[in-house]
This record gives sequence, C-alpha cells and structure tokens, in this order.
Amino acid sequence: MSLNEIIDRFALVSGLGMEEVSRYLTLIGDCKELFEERSPDGLSDAQERRLAHACAVYAYYRVCLLMRDGNFETFKAGDMQVSRGDIGEICEAALRMWEAERESISGIADMDEGFAFRSVVV
Repeated sequence: MSLNEIIDRFALVSGLGMEEVSRYLTLIGDCKELFEERSPDGLSDAQERRLAHACAVYAYYRVCLLMRDGNFETFKAGDMQVSRGDIGEICEAALRMWEAERESISGIADMDEGFAFRSVVV
C-alpha cells in the first residue's frame, strides 16, 4: 500500500484539506502498518486499492475518536467547524463507514478486533 494513496483517500473521506490532514500523518502511518501486518503478501492491484481505502476510513474513524475524547469545545478544519455536540454523530457515521469497509476486506485482511467482556451483570 502506498502511504500517499492512503493520505489522498483520507482527505477524500474526511473532507479535510491537505494542511489539516498533515496533522494526522503519524496516525495514518500507524494505521498503514497495522493493515500491512494483518494482510498477506501478493495482493492484486484491486485488492491493494480496497485495502488502502479501508485503511483511510479506519484512520478517519480513529481521528474522530481522538476528537470525541479530546478536550475541546469547538474544532475548526478548513471551512468546517464542529462543536462537541456534533462529534458524537460524526463518530457514529465514521464507525458505520469503518464497519462497512471492514466487511468488504474480510477476505483480504484479518481486521477482527477479537472478543472482549465489556461488563458483567450478576
């Protein structure tokens, strides 16, 4: 996967300009490494593109989680301004996008997050 392709797709998915995207390059690179670790070698060009797009969507979801958990009242990215109340809806939309992408690459990469107990009621 090409980091530049993932960055371009991240900009497309997020709606952010390249200046704003540059703030998240480390996170995007970390997501790329995760995807490469969980995918086999010898993928076709079409599979590589699908994986790059899924990686960009996953990185966008991670950025949304950072914004949701961050300490801000408003966030401005280019022409878009997001308030704390709006970020929950944005995170939910990003999660739905990520779940759809994860399903679409299920035959290419193992992105299953595993099983965890969240809580037990007795």
